[in-house]
Amino acid sequence: MRCSNRSCLAVRSAALAAIAWFSAVGAAQALPPCPTWFPDFRCERHGRYEGFVPTMMHPYLFEDPFITTGVSAWGIYHEFPPDMVLDGGNLWDAALQARVAITDRVAFIATKDGFVNFRPGLDAIDKDYGFTDITVGLKGALIDKPDVPFILTPSLRFQMPVGSQGVLQGNGNGAFIPAIATAWGYEKFHVIADFGGQFPLDTDKQSTSLFYHLHLDYALFRYFVPFFEVGGFHYLDGGDGSTRVNLDQGGSIPIGAAASGFEGYDYANLGLRGVANKNLLAYSLGIRVPVTEHVILGAAYEAPLTHRRDVLKQRAAVNVTLEF
Repeated sequence: MRCSNRSCLAVRSAALAAIAWFSAVGAAQALPPCPTWFPDFRCERHGRYEGFVPTMMHPYLFEDPFITTGVSAWGIYHEFPPDMVLDGGNLWDAALQARVAITDRVAFIATKDGFVNFRPGLDAIDKDYGFTDITVGLKGALIDKPDVPFILTPSLRFQMPVGSQGVLQGNGNGAFIPAIATAWGYEKFHVIADFGGQFPLDTDKQSTSLFYHLHLDYALFRYFVPFFEVGGFHYLDGGDGSTRVNLDQGGSIPIGAAASGFEGYDYANLGLRGVANKNLLAYSLGIRVPVTEHVILGAAYEAPLTHRRDVLKQRAAVNVTLEF
């Protein structure tokens, strides 16, 4: 049977279209749909916007707004000022954070844990090893617009007082930590900020405070992202100073018997008197190295900007973040 050029062309086009349609349907049926729950474990999804890197200042408090799944390993060297009750000295902290995207808008977060080598300069205070408290919670993206890019995410965490008294942990009956974080970017420039508070259940044992942070970075190169961060605390109320500190010769005393008017920065909530309406501001300067989309390295130096510095003389931190 012969056909005209036009009719043959129409038949061939229809046949090719049918083949393409059936192939697409077959491919769609062969691929599993992206699940609503725990999407990062089955789908090619990455919750962190392209070009954005994790923050590094106050890692126990400054939670970025992205809904991700992964782990973040920390090594922190923290030096105490010589003009406070600890009389200088330092601590080393090794910590591992975990985050799991329950949906593409909600994530479980575990932002505080760790093992600490506590070495205060004052001989009377015991030098000890121990675990920090544990903080867990949820965060959920209210606004998520990667095409802008802009994201706004509130969170709620609870800090469980399960740490070791010998490293200034385990105080009080726990604390709620509500916060809200946001991120915005323009080409290679990125901004991440948050605002939150620490509200203890036992206001005698622990202080009540607000915290805030601002992260600025510019991706000079693909694998080199310098950043600057600033963050601080405003103390609404102090405790009664009854939190106990272990002595080198055995036993313990209320830390309020030896000092007042300072707090434990982002590391510890000591509940000392005389901190109400006090403010502290610090900065962090460092680099992030996005090795791949899923592996990000980081290093930072942190120090006070204000005359008030609580337990911070200076701090150095390194981080490895692994994300799906």
